[in-house]
Amino acid sequence: MEQPDVMMSGVEFPDARLNVVAVLESLADTGHQRRVWLDRGPAPDDAVDNLDLVVHVLFDDSRVLEDPEETVGEVLRSRDEARAARALAEVLGPLVDELGDVGDEVYLASPRWPDVVTAARDVLEAMRGDDR
Repeated sequence: MEQPDVMMSGVEFPDARLNVVAVLESLADTGHQRRVWLDRGPAPDDAVDNLDLVVHVLFDDSRVLEDPEETVGEVLRSRDEARAARALAEVLGPLVDELGDVGDEVYLASPRWPDVVTAARDVLEAMRGDDR
């Protein structure tokens, strides 16, 4: 996997931040989702993941979407990152609650999925913006 252009310093758990960035990149990339999650035909440089792993990392492992503000200094570096993560949680969380344990294709077919992708891109932008 290519090293992300997001600084890992300045947080207590840089490895967790690295994992968050990796799954956000998947969540923000519809091409990756089609290739890896649906077609199961990853390119050589693709991370092999699925939506279940993404949700697990963001809500359970890192708590970045469960309680973004509490992870500032641990995984997130700023309130701007926490605000963007909160916005993602507000679109992804209800979708997960509603759809539950179904295949990735059901999530990607949801009319609300583009909002999830956009919110994930916004979190990545905030994380990258903190490093400028």
